[in-house]
Amino acid sequence: MKMNSNINKFLFYSGFLVYTISLYAYRLALFIASPFNLRAKKMLEGRLNLWQNIEQKLSTLHDNTIWFHVSSLGEYEQARPVMEAIRLNHLEYKIVCTFFSPSGYDILKNDKASDCIFYLPFDSHSNAKRLIKIVNPKMAFWVKYDLWHFYLQELHNKKIPIYLLSASFRNNQPYFNWYGVFLKSILQKLTLIFSQNNETKLLLNSIGISSIVTKDTRFDRVYRNVQQLHEMPAISAFKGNSLLLVAGSSYHIEEKILADFFAANTHNCKLIIAPHFVDEKRITEIESTFHNQYIRWSEYELIGEDQDKKILIIDCIGILSKIYRYADFAFIGGGFKHGGLHNILEAACFGVPTLFGPEIKKFPEAAALIKVGGSKLVRDSNDFSDQLQYWIKNADERKQVGKQAANFISDNLGATELVMKHVFAK
Repeated sequence: MKMNSNINKFLFYSGFLVYTISLYAYRLALFIASPFNLRAKKMLEGRLNLWQNIEQKLSTLHDNTIWFHVSSLGEYEQARPVMEAIRLNHLEYKIVCTFFSPSGYDILKNDKASDCIFYLPFDSHSNAKRLIKIVNPKMAFWVKYDLWHFYLQELHNKKIPIYLLSASFRNNQPYFNWYGVFLKSILQKLTLIFSQNNETKLLLNSIGISSIVTKDTRFDRVYRNVQQLHEMPAISAFKGNSLLLVAGSSYHIEEKILADFFAANTHNCKLIIAPHFVDEKRITEIESTFHNQYIRWSEYELIGEDQDKKILIIDCIGILSKIYRYADFAFIGGGFKHGGLHNILEAACFGVPTLFGPEIKKFPEAAALIKVGGSKLVRDSNDFSDQLQYWIKNADERKQVGKQAANFISDNLGATELVMKHVFAK
């Protein structure tokens, strides 16, 4: 027993040392990359004068705060239903939200679901003590992952309840392996974990941590969005009497597959491309991929309907979820990048059958959607072409897949209600 205890102590302190060194190495890497990498540059620039910004924003709030931390845009969408439920049912609280990533912060820094939004200062003992003293939260919600040791340790030391929303873990992660003693200790600081699925619950149980299966709060979010979205006559006009394929959050690899398909096949189908990044460099890259078949959304809005173009490139953010209403099928980006599949639930909510690449191991909702028959996985350009042509030629089959997708969403609603019940139980 003593030998096992000594081994665990060694593994814990070794893990802590690696973690601490990694924090400094990450910041150094950002500094080195910032002149050449826009994301790294934004990560650093966004944290300039950060403490002054935090103190200024928090000066208008009272002590009754609830702190949400998210990594980026997708995690904020998971947090938002709980934020909105708190706003509706617990007016005594103010909501503070921190972002780690600029891709989420830049889009949502003025979002009305939160009273105050700012970047999370980089994890350190001093930053954690300072931030938590200023925010002074009554409770904290972390979303899915992005678990920072010093912040969670300080919350735990101050006996502030910490809840993890929409947790999803895999058995190959360090938490569940012999060398992950330090990272396991981070999970042990959480007051309650709300898991997306039973597989995560069982994994946590295997290391002595309990959790409650609530499913994913994103289902509640996308379903609510569907109820609130307005029609887009310009998109309806572009579609006309054609079938419409929407490429959502695409990267170059998906766009190349689409370009090959449209060049090689004759069909009554139009394409809308809403890339993951919409800077001028990316839009120009897409235009070069599709030659002269395209029109930009910003141009289309000005000149109106253009029947000569079969491809519409969305060169702004914030309208993809509205566009899915008009899709007959969707191709979701990120599935050919390591760990990068983007939101498949928005399209499914409208009963749109979806296609995506094979990198889905971090996305249990993708595997579940395939299992119920609401989506198809494609491994390459030929696979994509075969499946899309089949759906173009077989309307009844396509509509049945879409129906299964919509049913999948409705079957997974209710996570927010369960979270609120457990957190605010009288």
